[in-house]
Amino acid sequence: MRLLDKFVVLTMGIFTFLGCAQQPKDPKIDNSLIAKELRSYKFIDDSRPGYYLQINNQNCHYEIKVNDLNTARFFDPYSSYSIRKPLNLRILKSGKQSLSVKVLPLNGDVLSKKVNLQLRLMMYPDMTDKENDYGGSITLWDWEMPAIDQDLPLFVMDTVFEAKVPYKLDILDKYALDLSKMDEEKLLKEVLQLFKERHTQLYNNIHDEKFINESIQRFHVQVYYSEERINKLAAKAISKEPNKILQPLENFKLQLYGNGKIVTLLNTIDYDSALWWADKETGEPLRWQPFYLFKNKDTGEWHVW
Repeated sequence: MRLLDKFVVLTMGIFTFLGCAQQPKDPKIDNSLIAKELRSYKFIDDSRPGYYLQINNQNCHYEIKVNDLNTARFFDPYSSYSIRKPLNLRILKSGKQSLSVKVLPLNGDVLSKKVNLQLRLMMYPDMTDKENDYGGSITLWDWEMPAIDQDLPLFVMDTVFEAKVPYKLDILDKYALDLSKMDEEKLLKEVLQLFKERHTQLYNNIHDEKFINESIQRFHVQVYYSEERINKLAAKAISKEPNKILQPLENFKLQLYGNGKIVTLLNTIDYDSALWWADKETGEPLRWQPFYLFKNKDTGEWHVW
């Protein structure tokens, strides 16, 4: 089975609550106050578990979401693929976590009789104990897609699993607007403007260390990064490689996640982020920058998730 390495530039951000104010005329992003709150977050207990999903597939494409947050997707032309995806950034609190799987044809309009998808849910007890393999992996759940004996355009599976984490993040519940109720044309206009601004920064190789630092403070809570590690990540600029060409912001679609509270733009080439780089010679996608946004229902400000 071929393991395909995807180089993803993470810009995972958090949000801010600025009190009552009029909705700004032009959409803008501000993560500062919530970032400050997350820097001093007090954990519920001393545990530091890490949850992962091992995904092996053959002869199919797929989309997987945890708690309606984008977790894994595969729309490449290869017939087989294997990856282990970290889940903590999709887990907001202890308890039941929803897991949604959609399996789609690799070619044509119906699933191949040779399609296969295998999932393994794993947990590492202590993500701070690198020297001892994070406490050793524990398999919590195994699942294999049943054999296909008829023509089906897709296969869908929904289930839940239990997770216990030392944090509880309810910022989306408290502050995020339900974007599914917002006028779609207005929503697209605001989101597109923010994507254009980010695209311009990437095109001009502008590195905003403060913005990146504030945007990844959630890493401190959900994946237990120290402030020193976050500072190092924020200080590292995206390398400009001559063989990777940032693609124009075009041919995209609006996509909602987080039960309608998070929005992004996906390209229509491989349905990954609309901010992406392609190989200079082949045009093949090589790198992506996820850019998820939500809107403060009280202030009208936009924040990076």
